[in-house]
Amino acid sequence: MAEEKENAARRIQKIAEKWFLSEPLLFGVFCTHKITAFRRISLPFRVGKRRIEYNPDELEKLSDALLEEYLKIEMFRILLKHPYQRLPVCPNKIALAFASDITISDNYETFAPMASPQDFDLPKNLCFEEYYAKLLNDENNSISSAFSSIEVDEDGSVHITLEGISPDDFEKMRNAYQTADLWAEDDEIAQAINEEIEKAQLGNGWGSIPGDMVQIIEANMQVKMDYRRMLNIFRANVLSSARRLSRTRPNRRYEFDYMGSQYQFTTRLLIAVDVSGSVGDTALREFFSIINRFFKYGIEALDVIQFDAALSEEKPMSLKKARHQVKITGRGGTNFQVPMDYFEEHSEYAGMIVFTDGYAPAPEQHGYFQRILWVLTSLAEYECAKKWIDTLNGSRATYIPS
Repeated sequence: MAEEKENAARRIQKIAEKWFLSEPLLFGVFCTHKITAFRRISLPFRVGKRRIEYNPDELEKLSDALLEEYLKIEMFRILLKHPYQRLPVCPNKIALAFASDITISDNYETFAPMASPQDFDLPKNLCFEEYYAKLLNDENNSISSAFSSIEVDEDGSVHITLEGISPDDFEKMRNAYQTADLWAEDDEIAQAINEEIEKAQLGNGWGSIPGDMVQIIEANMQVKMDYRRMLNIFRANVLSSARRLSRTRPNRRYEFDYMGSQYQFTTRLLIAVDVSGSVGDTALREFFSIINRFFKYGIEALDVIQFDAALSEEKPMSLKKARHQVKITGRGGTNFQVPMDYFEEHSEYAGMIVFTDGYAPAPEQHGYFQRILWVLTSLAEYECAKKWIDTLNGSRATYIPS
């Protein structure tokens, strides 16, 4: 067994030595990860958590050419940063892995067996997030049901229980789950990967990577930041700014010998929610679900306004805890000038987050250029609205993944 492990490691090392001379980008990204043997997976390779894991038993079954091809596909997965960025909340790991495979096979011709858009009757030339959403929403495949029937043992073994599924499909789903099992957000390694890509751009170090794959790798260097991380920009905008001395609260250093301090929290962040008729009920539920997550960050209070062609209420709704029910009023047309004017007229706010589908003309600004984040309902709306959002001072845009 030790000899098999050594043989597998030696074969991988030979590929890396070959790439050092002929594939500088693949070699560079290979060196950003630790190579680890792991027999509990049923795959030749998988990546995640800054590791490239391999099963020596599976590698013994492969020719040198196929082994290199499988390893190259994992390098493409890392270069596209599928294991490290753009991951949805509570992801379906089976759908994630299939979406990644489809994205790669759509831009790279491989002789290794791999899922393609045709296998799921999906169109070509979609992005990773779009393939993921379509796989989950397609009632004709069993990916969604598979996710709810998975058990993972302490030793990493995966058990999937499904009725009416063929052995081949069962094996594909098990392998897909294992493929994405290590994936987690990691901005630090994503930056290291971008640095390797920049080296390839400067020195024409793409090697034999085909043009289509080069384009998608370069496009993914500027990943549209996930809305959860963009919301973190505003965490510092809700500050404890009102200090009051108190004899009933001990000083942390000198106890009751000196007066302690109490702080009253002052809201400095405005949330504007588009409640016009073009925004569906599902999107509104998602908006307020995201707003509720602020309270998990330790934020004490938020001011929320609802708008369509006008403000729904004269005063903002002050939230001091997460709400499971919120009364929605409005549902007319959309006018972004309404929240913009309110924001500019109230200088106590250090920033504003606007939840919207983006279907309205850009507002005018009058010199008050505090930070504004526009959160769009989907990638399609983001692509349309970003054109005018980029013209506004202090504004950034992101979207809610499907």
